[in-house]
Amino acid sequence: MAIVLISSFGLQNSYAHDPGFPVSTSEDILKFCEFFYDEYELLGIDNLTQQHSNFPNLRTCAILYNHVAWNSTHQARDIVLIAEIEKYLGDSSYIKERHLRYSDVIPNWIKKEAQMWVDNVNQDTDFAHGIRTMIEAGIIFSEAKERKCNQSELCLKERDFIKYSHIDKYDNTVTIEHEVYSISDNEIILKITETSKEGTETTQMNLDMKGLIKTEECCKFYEYVIPIPIYTEDIIAKDLKITSETTYMIDGQIKQSWLATDSTGQNVKIVDKDTGLVFLYEFHETKVLSVGEKTIITDTNFFDTKYNGKSYQTEIPKWWKITTKWLLQEKISESEYLRAMENLITRNILKV
Repeated sequence: MAIVLISSFGLQNSYAHDPGFPVSTSEDILKFCEFFYDEYELLGIDNLTQQHSNFPNLRTCAILYNHVAWNSTHQARDIVLIAEIEKYLGDSSYIKERHLRYSDVIPNWIKKEAQMWVDNVNQDTDFAHGIRTMIEAGIIFSEAKERKCNQSELCLKERDFIKYSHIDKYDNTVTIEHEVYSISDNEIILKITETSKEGTETTQMNLDMKGLIKTEECCKFYEYVIPIPIYTEDIIAKDLKITSETTYMIDGQIKQSWLATDSTGQNVKIVDKDTGLVFLYEFHETKVLSVGEKTIITDTNFFDTKYNGKSYQTEIPKWWKITTKWLLQEKISESEYLRAMENLITRNILKV
């Protein structure tokens, strides 16, 4: 979707089946994808895009087609799907400014920075800044790979990050950031950064693959990601049992989730079904005390390819300088270069 549904949507198609309306807003994108949905069900996405080759980014409609809200009859259905579009494209003013162009042109200043990088004048981190700029501008898009989770283990991978706001019973707020620093030899190392009005503190947490915190003598488990699969009646924490299914919206996506509660119904966790990621945890000390503590997720890259803005771990293969040199010598096109870069970013070979 972040391939920004290019202006080719407005081109005349060589086939008779043509939407016949301009695509200039996020609402238009939804309308466009709805126009082709019947064909998608009949042909599948690969054959559909081949049939309508003048709309090369029609493939990105599959993101909406596979969204849980697509077939919903709820009155908020369109709002949810438009939010999903704008998650990648920005608000409507951004869409109008960009004219929904999927640019195959690399800005000149980035090419100059690339030349300095090829000449070993600039460092990898300087070159990475230009790549991040193109990602944010929608020139480069790296499609999220399906997350692979091992049974009965934490569904984590290196460079994952989770951010929460924790509000205590006195209404004090602490921001908690968790980032997977490394995974090796059955050990997960997390960097935990807590920010409050007293300042910022960074610590390290070592887990085994099932979530046991290794620094503890016995039996304390990591509480923000639960090993999967999870089923009804499972105990996921002390006194917390999976009682029913629910949904949770994050970044415009509706995620199928589990609801876990204790016997009082006061203490609640909402957990993503696919990854075990905890979206919300509400805790009350007693049944009669109405004021409790709440931890709410605010950001994560579990469901997309966003990077943690505070933690750039740049890794660029040395041979990519040769490819960049070919670009600067016009031996390959800017489009070929950008698509190859997207592939490397998606496969986690090039990290910025």
